[in-house]
Order: sequence, then structure tokens, then C-alpha cells
Amino acid sequence: MTIGNLSSKIRQMPPKHSVVMVALLPIPIMKRNIHQKRLDEQRQTNKDVLNEALRRLHQPLTFKQNRRAESRYYNFLCADGNFRHCRPVWAAWLIECPEYSDLHHLERHVCFWCECPKNELGDYVPPDKQHPRWDHNLYRTLSDANTKVANAELSSGHVHRGFNVFQHISCIVSDLPKPDLLHTMQIGMLDHLQKWIFHFMKTHERLDKYNAIWLSVHAYHDLTPKNKSCEEISQWNGKEMKEISRYLLGVVTQSLQGRSPAQHPIFNHAIE
Repeated sequence: MTIGNLSSKIRQMPPKHSVVMVALLPIPIMKRNIHQKRLDEQRQTNKDVLNEALRRLHQPLTFKQNRRAESRYYNFLCADGNFRHCRPVWAAWLIECPEYSDLHHLERHVCFWCECPKNELGDYVPPDKQHPRWDHNLYRTLSDANTKVANAELSSGHVHRGFNVFQHISCIVSDLPKPDLLHTMQIGMLDHLQKWIFHFMKTHERLDKYNAIWLSVHAYHDLTPKNKSCEEISQWNGKEMKEISRYLLGVVTQSLQGRSPAQHPIFNHAIE
């Protein structure tokens, strides 16, 4: 748990305790060389234990029987001994697709955001033909009913029956903010941007100039010296992506200097 209006300098100082651990989620021991039936039972037990831990953690903020959850404001006891009237804001963390499926009681290889059929995953869908979002209220009702018809409808929607704490949160879980700069911006979007820049420079015959300027970036302060061109690096780590974000725009801008009149609007649009 953290406070949103803190400067990055304060947030990155451990003695300031700007980030407070609320709970540790259980991590079960891997079971090997056991019968498949026993393995399936153990996996289900692991899911139930994790779900119960999440239920106890989120209950003060999510469940309707808690009257304070309706107003969304709470009196929090802060580290200085004073109570403050605060409104907690939910945030999410990026994880792998199988973990999404386990946490939300979904079958494997299905979309986390909408009811997209498995055979259409990865296909472009026009805005007017978007698939409906996961209706967690409906799934909670069907799971509580526990009838043959309700279970069949859950199965057709690739949803497992049973209590799930995320079906009690009064928001669309997939739309929660994900304040993860490393994965969303530096390793996520910046990686796609790098690939786009590579093809753009190659199309406009600027790749050699781009690589030359790239290699000329000096090891100033904490920047790592460059000994490979951009196209020679097959995989980027988090530290390299963090460094790239500091000078990528300057390298691209210098690489597009000396343009012709016909190239002006194209290059200006690319820089913007």
C-alpha cells in the first residue's frame, strides 16, 4: 500500500516507508511424481487457499455488508499516529496469462478482458463488433445458484464455478490502473516502439545514420557505453530499456536531420 501524491525521490527511499506491505500471499510447494487425481485435488486446494487469503485481504473494501465500503472513505491510522480520512484507490499488477486465469477462475487460453472465442484470439475486431466484457455479477449469480443450467452456462463461457473474490469488486478489474512503469512503458511499449523505429529508418534509408548516432552516445553519468548497434541486440533487459528512454528521442531526431521537402511532414509526424 502506498500514497499516490509522493515524489519519486521520496518513494524510492526505503527509510521513508512510502510503500507498506499489507500481506504475503501463500505460495504452495510444487507437487511432483504423484497420482493425477491427487495432483488435481492439490491444485484445487491451492487455489482455494489463495482465494481465501485474497478474500480476507479485500473484504473491508469490497463486500456490500461493510457499510464503510459504500462511501469508499476510511479513517486510516498513519505511521505518525494520526488518523486521516482517505479514499483508497485500487491498482493492478501485470502478470502472465495463466496467473490471470487462475485468479479469476477462467479456463486457460481465453481473453482476460472480454468473452472472445478462443479461435478469434489475436484477430482484429472492429469497434462496432467488440465482444462483451466479462460479466462478473452474472458469473457470481450463476456460481451461487449451482444448478445444472447455471453450471452449463458457466462452462460455455469458460468460467469455473466457485467463489472468487474479484467478482465482488465494484469495478471492472481489467480496467484498473497499472502503475508499473517498467513493464508497461519501458519493457512493453518501448519495445514495440523500438521495432517500429527500426522499420521506419530502414524504409527511409536512415538506418545506418541511426546506428551511427546510437553508437556515439557517450557513457555519461550512469549510462552504459554502446558496443553494439540497435539491430544487433536480440533481447533488452530492464536496465537497458530504462536508459534508452532517456535519449531515444534525441537519437531519432538527429537521425532524421537533412530531410527533403517531401520528407518534412512524414518525419515531423514520426517525431511527434
